[in-house]
Amino acid sequence: MHGLEDLRKSLNVKETNGKKTLKHTINKKTAFLPFQTRNPERAKFKNGFSPVLGQLFLNIAGVKSASIERDSLIRSICDTVMADDEDKPHLERIVDTFIYQSGNMRIFHPIIYKYIPLSESKESVGESEIAQYIYDSLIGENEDILSDFFAVSSSEHVLSRLIIEHLPALEKSEIKRKYSPALPFIRELFLEDLKILLTNREFFMNHINLFFAYYYFYSITQMTMKLNQFEKMDPDHPTPVYYNLDWEKTNRSRRAVTTGYKQITANARKLLTHVNTLEHLNFIFGTENKNYLELQAIFNELGQEKQAQILEDIYTWTQEYTEIVLGNNEEIRKMSTLEDAIRQLQHQLNEGLPLETRYRYALAINEIGKLYFIKSRGSLGNTLNVSQDFLILLTAVSVKKEKISLKQLFKEFERRGVFFDRYSQEEIIELFNKLNLIEKRSDSGDAQYVKPIL
Repeated sequence: MHGLEDLRKSLNVKETNGKKTLKHTINKKTAFLPFQTRNPERAKFKNGFSPVLGQLFLNIAGVKSASIERDSLIRSICDTVMADDEDKPHLERIVDTFIYQSGNMRIFHPIIYKYIPLSESKESVGESEIAQYIYDSLIGENEDILSDFFAVSSSEHVLSRLIIEHLPALEKSEIKRKYSPALPFIRELFLEDLKILLTNREFFMNHINLFFAYYYFYSITQMTMKLNQFEKMDPDHPTPVYYNLDWEKTNRSRRAVTTGYKQITANARKLLTHVNTLEHLNFIFGTENKNYLELQAIFNELGQEKQAQILEDIYTWTQEYTEIVLGNNEEIRKMSTLEDAIRQLQHQLNEGLPLETRYRYALAINEIGKLYFIKSRGSLGNTLNVSQDFLILLTAVSVKKEKISLKQLFKEFERRGVFFDRYSQEEIIELFNKLNLIEKRSDSGDAQYVKPIL
């Protein structure tokens, strides 16, 4: 019963005037997703994905952000350059134009990302949490992978080196881990793709926001669908979702319309319920960051007596929660299997969590989708969308340095969570022929090869 006591403390269960109350609390025992239940704190990406990357790279370096005073920076740079007094204003204008574009710092070197601030509004909370999530769940213990990327070489533009030398020093900061690792098949592929992109800095810099944003989107949408499959989830392969190409027409019978973004949003409706259910179950089991499949495996290894205790604790808590939040517990039954006990608890939590709170929590998926990965198709609603730029990025990481068959390319896309029906595949082949990316040995798919981009 120790787990139940800890759960009650976490949810602040208390009795006032004979009436019990509780507060729904998450991210104590489980931290799967960096979403906010309060609207002002949710990242809406008005400044794009760069503020998230800025915070991510600070986390990787283990340093705090530092503010830059624009005029002071430009003066300090120009003071180190030998120039006549009448030439100083002209020099300052050159330096200012080199550093700033439309009021924002120009990313002329990866290190500049560390000086891009979070948004000034409360959305900075959401941006910071996404950066922490990517750091914890995708980068993990592989911080060193990016060390050469931030190095300043002697071949850099002389003005670039001069500016970097005058940027404020960044103070060391201890970054505590918070989020659980992403699904292994996503994390491994992310690191594989990151390594190959780091071999071509110019290409990576041109696609860096899109790359990190996609793996964030891929990770959270797959987790959303996997949780809704309970212990039947496949932990090793992506749940298929279909994309349309940005420039192609679509209709109601296309896979991107029937088995695309609608599938994600349907699963997202119960996302906060699953997050709360797993929070409660991890307290009861005395575990951390375990999903349904992992909890089932732990349960199966327990002796009969301990299994019975777990089922009793879930039953006791389901009764207690239902009475506190819904005002009755008459319908709660003792279940003989873990699957049934979990589904009953999940159902009661779904009833107990306010609809508007569940809706707001899931909106985080829509926000990142709107930035890059979904497109409104009028009466058909939103569909998952691949722009030409995104397609080139996907192709670059899929093909790597050696040509691969067209058939293999589409398999590589699917490994990365991007599924296309045959109509979209035909459009891709047509585009690649125009871009001279296909090497033909015959007209059959097996004998057509896609050339490397990197």
